[in-house]
Amino acid sequence: MPSTAAFASSQALLPSSTSSTSISIYYLPSIDLPSLHSTDGMSDHAARCFQLYTPHIKSALVATSASALIIDLFATAVIDAANELRIPTYIYIPFNASMLALILHLPTLHNEIPVEFDQFQGQIHVPGLPPIPPLSMPSPLMDKKNRQYTWTIYHAQRLKQVRGILVNTFRALEKGVISAIESDKSVPPVHPVGPILHFVAGVRHECLHWLDKQPEASVVFLCFGSMGMMTVEQAAEAAAGIERSGFRFLWILRLAGGEKAGLPLGFRERTKGKGIVWEGWVPQTEILGHVAVGGFVTHGGWNSILESLWYGVPMVTWPMYAEQHLNAFKMAAEMGLAAEMAVDRRREGWVTAEEVERKVRWLMEDGEEVRKVRERVKEMKAASREAVENCGLSWNELDKVVTELLNESGET
Repeated sequence: MPSTAAFASSQALLPSSTSSTSISIYYLPSIDLPSLHSTDGMSDHAARCFQLYTPHIKSALVATSASALIIDLFATAVIDAANELRIPTYIYIPFNASMLALILHLPTLHNEIPVEFDQFQGQIHVPGLPPIPPLSMPSPLMDKKNRQYTWTIYHAQRLKQVRGILVNTFRALEKGVISAIESDKSVPPVHPVGPILHFVAGVRHECLHWLDKQPEASVVFLCFGSMGMMTVEQAAEAAAGIERSGFRFLWILRLAGGEKAGLPLGFRERTKGKGIVWEGWVPQTEILGHVAVGGFVTHGGWNSILESLWYGVPMVTWPMYAEQHLNAFKMAAEMGLAAEMAVDRRREGWVTAEEVERKVRWLMEDGEEVRKVRERVKEMKAASREAVENCGLSWNELDKVVTELLNESGET
């Protein structure tokens, strides 16, 4: 196998250790980068940083004798440098094939729909996807004046200039939309290589000890990702709904603005022994894998969805940002793997206590609809594991890419 070089602008970006001797780290020089405050969000900031770093990445490609370059969506400005050196570029998409299909079709939608998506009267049509309600469109696309939207158009055009697209999904989960993308001959080969998951090992977390004492499938787990925060008002509303549902719960709560008090007076005392509100990091994969967890209320980030499917846990999606609204719509409307929380995007994503109570009950009780969801989730649990086994579909897709590169470089 050829060696692999990882480029980093700071040692802080790297893991504390690399056990494989085939991985070497190449440090990029420090340069003046735009501040996050001077940009239109993280995706704008990342894309502009990659633009500035392109000359240094080109030098690094030469210095490391790279035989291929793998980038993420924000780094498409680097493609020209790789092309000049005749180095094939692959792009890794950490989200799903549905979002990929939308991005690829965005230049067409831009020409067809001149107004903001939330002002559009009708549904949005993307090959391979069910008709999308305008308010289920991803957050970065909801303001066409924002540079995040402009960059997405740019990335969509550049996606068609790479050797291949690696997607963190598996064919059994998104067969229809993957086939639709593959039928477009202007799009490079798509390689579903997922699920790619990160499992944390270490000292057993306190939350797991609490779960050990709970009955099987009795706890609803509520967690909204590293950036999912609630206002004090929304946290109080959610708490009322959770308490009224009557179910055991493990709620990971982060309050916006660094607030400390956001729960109704006496909530912790009234739910003591029945639920935990945790305000720090937790090992999500270990919690999802615990037998006491019977349902997952999630922001609908793609990693969280894949983790939940890996462990066979049914979901209610509560989308907050990024592509999560599209994920929530697709998971409920087409895949039958979740129910979608009724989120009022015109009121900054507000969810009522009544809706929280209703969806927690739906998730944890034994209704006919949720039984069907549990069966579908069980099927995807098996399919996700089969995909990454030796000679599974995702394994074979990655093997195909590696074999092609080895043959081109003269290695076997």
